[in-house]
Amino acid sequence: MALIHEQAAFMRDVRRLLEYAEGRQLLVTGGELERSPEAQARQVQQGRSRSRSMDDLHLRKCAIDLNFFVEREGHPEWVHRREELEPLGVYWEGLDPRNRWGGRGKGVLELAHFERDLGAWPSQGTSALEPPAEQNEPTAVATPERPGTITTTPPAGQRPALRRGQGERGEVLVLQEKLVQQDLLEAADGVFGPATEKAVRAFQQRQGLVADGVVGAKTWAVLEAAGAGSVAPANTRWLGDGDLEQAAASLGVELAAVRAVYQVESNGRGFAEDQPKILFEGHIFWRQLKAHGLDPQRLASGNEDILYAKWTRAFYGSQAHERERLRRARAIHPAAAAESASWGLFQIMGFHWQHLNTASPPAPYQSAEDFAGRMGRHERDQLEAFCLFLRVTRGRGGLLVDLLRQRDWPAFAYAYNGSGYRANAYDDKLRAAYLHHTQTAT
Repeated sequence: MALIHEQAAFMRDVRRLLEYAEGRQLLVTGGELERSPEAQARQVQQGRSRSRSMDDLHLRKCAIDLNFFVEREGHPEWVHRREELEPLGVYWEGLDPRNRWGGRGKGVLELAHFERDLGAWPSQGTSALEPPAEQNEPTAVATPERPGTITTTPPAGQRPALRRGQGERGEVLVLQEKLVQQDLLEAADGVFGPATEKAVRAFQQRQGLVADGVVGAKTWAVLEAAGAGSVAPANTRWLGDGDLEQAAASLGVELAAVRAVYQVESNGRGFAEDQPKILFEGHIFWRQLKAHGLDPQRLASGNEDILYAKWTRAFYGSQAHERERLRRARAIHPAAAAESASWGLFQIMGFHWQHLNTASPPAPYQSAEDFAGRMGRHERDQLEAFCLFLRVTRGRGGLLVDLLRQRDWPAFAYAYNGSGYRANAYDDKLRAAYLHHTQTAT
């Protein structure tokens, strides 16, 4: 499914390229799009494959070679000079950050080659192109200084997240037995199929949780606490379905799109050990201290794990560890410290508090410390900050809220997760989650 959507998006860009070429008075004829495995094998053996392997974008129908001509004195003339085709290459690469023009290489024949880099997908064949499920959770999104989304491993002992079509049989059996006790499922079979998903959603709705059919830390916690057929006291600071519905209405975005972003981009838990979930960034602390008129160099001695000029993942740790880093930073400068951590479900950096106040209507944050305090009140406050972030943050294709309305998943993922978003296939995950929530809407 993901590959088909990639192919369709690639062909939409090809159509735009053809229209652009025609606008430049060029005649275009088709070249190679699809290549058989046998043809690719011959090209590899003969040394004519640009990939030099059986991992070639022509096999995935995400590369095309075109022929360009221009009418001169009534006769078509082949266009093959770099300076004539470079505007097409620049236009192509501007359509999507993954688009590549062959003219960046040296060969003349590559000038008419246009492809889309599918990134980190496995290379053996199309059956392997679906990105694997993972248990790691996003903890912080990309910033100009940080190369991409930071993911962390859930705490030891925490049950793995389960969803339809995924999960070890033993864990699924545990889940199903608890659902049977809740009178929501007839029997346990170890397979997380449609009936189990329906039962999970029903349980989540009964408990006031976000009914997304995904069994994460919150759903596990309430399942463990609930007696047979009972309603367990869920954490009063957790989001519910009504919160997502209200956010979708306020943004003018489909509820399925908001659910998709919540599923993929949130870390699933806005609180850890009854404190707002954070990740402290020492390189941001360095920058923010400068902004507040202090010299970070003079303060760095003895604080090397919370204050450094360039980003590193070396000092990340557990939530208790991150809170201790934040505490020490606050002893140096409270406001700069609050600005140097990402907060809550959607990992919004504290230094955005002033930027969020430019939304309409303006956000109520009086200071960085006020922002941090609100992130510690309820996941609803964290969702509110995220909605404001979508309204005021601009990606390559427009405001994030507009990209979400348009369901432009690559552009949204590029803006939210950074230029390396393909490494974790965030756009595919968003698209698949959106389609799933559209199909399972009740």
